Amino acid sequence: MVAVTPVDSSAFARAPRPRGWSIIFRGVSRDRAGVSILRDVDLDICAGTIVAVVGPSGCGASTLLRLATGAEHCDAGTVTVDGHTGAAAPRVPAVLDRSPALRFGRALASITTAARHAGVVAPEAEAERLCALVGLRAGDAPVSRLALGDRQRWALAKALAARPRALVLDDALAALHTTARAQTRDRVVRELRERGVTTLWATRDTAEAAAVADELVVLDGGRIVATGSPADVYRRLGDTAVAEVLGPVSAVPGIVEGAVVEVWGQRLALAVAAHDGHCEVVLRPEDVVLVSGDTTGVDAIVEETTFLGSVRRSTVVTADGSRVVIEHPAEHRLDVDTRARIALAPVPVNVRPRD
Repeated sequence: MVAVTPVDSSAFARAPRPRGWSIIFRGVSRDRAGVSILRDVDLDICAGTIVAVVGPSGCGASTLLRLATGAEHCDAGTVTVDGHTGAAAPRVPAVLDRSPALRFGRALASITTAARHAGVVAPEAEAERLCALVGLRAGDAPVSRLALGDRQRWALAKALAARPRALVLDDALAALHTTARAQTRDRVVRELRERGVTTLWATRDTAEAAAVADELVVLDGGRIVATGSPADVYRRLGDTAVAEVLGPVSAVPGIVEGAVVEVWGQRLALAVAAHDGHCEVVLRPEDVVLVSGDTTGVDAIVEETTFLGSVRRSTVVTADGSRVVIEHPAEHRLDVDTRARIALAPVPVNVRPRD
């Protein structure tokens, strides 16, 4: 028989997490030099969540973030942080793609100072931990002499050392190369979630946005055109402004009949109901597959192909003149100007009216 000794579970209970700040935009508009930058923005960022903002260049994402930090003020509407607006709202710290460097002082010392001011019990140890977390090895170097990538690491570590309740990140990992960027991103996200830090994260890297976000926001022309989980927004192919921001899409002709659409001799279920008649079937690269010559599909000529590591991304032109982007195993090389045959994967597809 195994003896079981009762244990006081409170001894193992974690200290309660500080509650992040909520950030709420209501009817927010912002003009600059007579040009509308943001228009009628409504957005709720719940405490402790990570919201990623993406959009084409000039969409207004950086301005949205500056309004959240208090660095700019809206021309209409309100920005509420932790239940307060205007001068009463707490300031939200930000890490930018080019954070200003200290003229004097060393990296590790400045992170330690930030931790000490935040009331951390062992600020030196915390500074060392955060340097390791962001991959900053040049802790003894003057901040002014750090390379741009290390300066971004330093700015992130310093911001986290201050124990923020909310944080704005504006392309804060842009200077890191691909592998280091992904590793640093994942460690920072774990830290933010562990602490419950409300985070507004703008990035030009849509894969990064999808990887970090609880909610994804797509801006276009200063307006929010889509919000939702990354998976939901990614599959919104019927809306061109949303679909093209999140990666390549292709459109091929089809005919809707009831709950199915016919394309390239295939009959596939509709992801969303549509009117009968001619349409455009909207596809992501992973929706298209290479098939053998005797399989239902369409012949195509390879226009270009790019090696992406584990996969290749190729563009082909079909017999009906459609340009289609496909992804396929890297070992299946397609040479330019050679023939291929493609078909659609047997999954529900999205359509939109044909122009």
